[in-house]
Amino acid sequence: MIVYKYYILFGIIVIKKHNLFTIIIAEGVGAMIDSKILGEIIEKYKEDFPKSQWEDEKYKWQAVKCFQDNWDINAVDFPEMLHRALDKTGNLLASVNNFPRGMMEEFANRAPEEVRSIFIDLFDEKRDLYARVSEFKNKSEYLLKEYGEGARQHFQNENAISTYLWLRYPDKYYIYKFSWAKIVANKLAPEYVFTKGHYAENLRNAYKLYDEIAEVVSKDEELIALLHNKLDSSCYDDPAFRTLTMDIGCYINNKLDIELGADVDDRQEVDENEVKEDNDIYDAINNSKYTKEDFLKEVYMSESRYDRLKNVLLKKKNIILQGAPGVGKTFAAKRLAYSIMGEKDEERIEFVQFHQNYAYEDFMMGYKPAGEGFELQYGIFHKFCEKASQDPDRDYFFIIDEINRGNMSKIFGELLMLIEKDYRGTSALLAYNGKAFTVPKRLHIIGMMNTADRSLAMIDYALRRRFSFFEIEPGFDSTGFLSYQKSLDSEIFDDVIAKIKTLNKEIAMDKSLGKGFCIGHSYFCGLESGETGELLDIVDYDILPMLSEYWFDDLEKLQKWENTLHGVFQ
Repeated sequence: MIVYKYYILFGIIVIKKHNLFTIIIAEGVGAMIDSKILGEIIEKYKEDFPKSQWEDEKYKWQAVKCFQDNWDINAVDFPEMLHRALDKTGNLLASVNNFPRGMMEEFANRAPEEVRSIFIDLFDEKRDLYARVSEFKNKSEYLLKEYGEGARQHFQNENAISTYLWLRYPDKYYIYKFSWAKIVANKLAPEYVFTKGHYAENLRNAYKLYDEIAEVVSKDEELIALLHNKLDSSCYDDPAFRTLTMDIGCYINNKLDIELGADVDDRQEVDENEVKEDNDIYDAINNSKYTKEDFLKEVYMSESRYDRLKNVLLKKKNIILQGAPGVGKTFAAKRLAYSIMGEKDEERIEFVQFHQNYAYEDFMMGYKPAGEGFELQYGIFHKFCEKASQDPDRDYFFIIDEINRGNMSKIFGELLMLIEKDYRGTSALLAYNGKAFTVPKRLHIIGMMNTADRSLAMIDYALRRRFSFFEIEPGFDSTGFLSYQKSLDSEIFDDVIAKIKTLNKEIAMDKSLGKGFCIGHSYFCGLESGETGELLDIVDYDILPMLSEYWFDDLEKLQKWENTLHGVFQ
């Protein structure tokens, strides 16, 4: 038997065989695995592989192939597609007193779009891994309450969810099992610690551990040849050897536990009822805290104005932030959502901008071309409401920029009733599909409206009474802006701001304009210094063009303010 020596230092694996060294670059390698024991295990695995091991475990490669051949997130009949995709998973998703596949298929039969949505989110590789896993569990809890019909568990724990991830991305993920990962770590890399309840840390440690093993497996030509000789058309070809690596972990647990001395305690399965996340870990990896104080540091608004704004939104459910360009409406809207959620959670915020061609079909649903015909497709608001309905205990925010640029009645349709605070949670039949639809109680709508654009019609009264309107004013006198101004320590900046504040007073008193046309503070935010060049560009290319529109019929007043502002730089 040939035993390899593996040395890992600064991300480099050095393999020693008969006093010859081979260097392998290994990204993300952490703790050193025990090369002697790993070598022994692989040799035993090779001996058993052509005999009993392949016959017992071939179904794993077949399960991946079946899933890859059948998975279609856009399938018209989603429940049927899910059933076919999971058809060969066998005991991977079903065992004594544990039925994750059966429960998920039942949920899909009762709420196909909701289940489709949670798989879309789970397979979104742009997001943090454990944030997706935790969200999947939370939404499964909701599905259990709504569609479980007395069932006590949904069975969608880390083991089941990691199986879905492995089926979808077999070249990246492995099936995670707490007891298995702990035993493998104890034998190969005790530096990896697995503690019950530390869900995110355990999952990440397991993947790192298996990645180390995979690095070694991928270099073993004899082992790879054994696998290739067994793979047939019914099997996934496993180019990254992740399934092979995972099977070696299974081999350690199922066939080598007595010989290698596995502890009985190590083999205790994680409690299937243990579905509550480790909140401290979840908060650390998924979101950063965001408080009222954070809002006031970033948004130049007084504390009393913030308190009123927050209370109005929570009471009315729908609010429009109106004001002139440059007062920070969009910036404030998102941070208002953060402050109410208590964290920066982008997954609970959706953003859209209305325009003249925006329609109900984009917002809610409509028939759109698909192949040679048409199919019913759901719009952004419908999808977001479905998402929020699966998480009823937390706040969600739908933000609409330029809300008065669209044909409001046409876009909202029957939602005019459903978005009212008194009708939240009430169902109504939708025109296109005849199905009941509800706007969740904790979904808040924040619109932004530019009051200085004369070309836009005002919002019609039917929609106006369903929104509260909050004026966002220039924040030059707010504590936040004054602190920012002081940090620049620039006399010329101070002088420009003083002139702008005087200009705003004149605009507010102008009968043809009013305070909705005042110059906003955001034009002057984000400067690292109060240098003349930056400020002059703001005056010449932002402020004066706006004034030329305001006073196109009063050239004398326009010239006066051009001279006044330019005079600061003389």
